[in-house]
Amino acid sequence: MTLQTGNRGFTLTELLVVISIILVITASILTVVPRLNKDTQVKASKTMIDRLEMAIEDYYGDNRSYPSGDIENLKTLLQPSDTTLKQYIEFNDRELSGDTIIDGWGNSLVYISPGNQNTVSYDLYSPGSDGTSTTSGSDIDDINNWSR
Repeated sequence: MTLQTGNRGFTLTELLVVISIILVITASILTVVPRLNKDTQVKASKTMIDRLEMAIEDYYGDNRSYPSGDIENLKTLLQPSDTTLKQYIEFNDRELSGDTIIDGWGNSLVYISPGNQNTVSYDLYSPGSDGTSTTSGSDIDDINNWSR
């Protein structure tokens, strides 16, 4: 029987190098993922506003007036429950919360007609990631239909 000594296993330096590499990769992933999530929510909110603008303009083309009221009334007019009425948009479950249309963060969109910014048409905006708007759609994180 021969006793083996020496080169079996890893040295402390090799283990520290491997652990350092794993930590660098983990740190990189943990800093990228939240930014990707925020970008996705912003894009989802912009896409919803774009879809709503197209449906509102289609509604205007048929009725020669913009829908009046708030976001709940807008939802009812664009996607009526009565199957005999024209449907201007179709929402899926993740775009609605009860009778309101929501943005990428789950906050209710805001619809005002006639608008404060667009006085001859309407204002449509998302209150952004914080869910509040102190300036009626012009906060730094708000996504609106007049400054894009």
